[in-house]
Amino acid sequence: MIYSQIEDILNGFPTKNFKRGEVIYSEGEAPESVYFINFGLVGLFYIAQSGKETFLRIFDDKSIFGHRSYFAEENYHGSSIALKETQIIIVPKKECDAICEQHPQLLKLLLKQVSKDLASAELRISQLQDKSSEQRIAESLWFLKLRSPNQTWTRKEVGEYSGSSHESVARFLTKAENLGILKKEGRDIEILDEDRLLNFENVKK
Repeated sequence: MIYSQIEDILNGFPTKNFKRGEVIYSEGEAPESVYFINFGLVGLFYIAQSGKETFLRIFDDKSIFGHRSYFAEENYHGSSIALKETQIIIVPKKECDAICEQHPQLLKLLLKQVSKDLASAELRISQLQDKSSEQRIAESLWFLKLRSPNQTWTRKEVGEYSGSSHESVARFLTKAENLGILKKEGRDIEILDEDRLLNFENVKK
């Protein structure tokens, strides 16, 4: 993980706290920094011309984000938003360039990270095309809860991440609860049977 490789370097930079829902950077802005998460959770969103939001990725503790656009020297293709109380180390462009010059081995690590991110994104897009809405919701819910089990994921967030509507998520949750696969307590969702959730297409038949 890149963070562990440069943790000593990052200690010299100030941190900034973000509350849930606060925007860290917005789609279309020019990148002026690279971001490292001390603790918390950050979501990357894309808003189409139609106004529809797509939940692209999540970044959790000790993650780096904003680096792809920074090194590509192109504007951000999405907006990053704190999904809960989050503390971030912001490394400005000048300092980031200096770190890369002084520690060229970090560029290889960053390239490796970007390559892994691209492979994950391509695989996710491919899988979304081949699966039903319910199976996408099931797997997305499992993934989000796995990444951040204490986070209360909203129906809207699960829908955006799975490429489904809020209504489809609500119907799925009711069906899965009736099958004893999960339990809803207010806005929170508890997964009771991961195997049946991930094999939802066969379970519901």
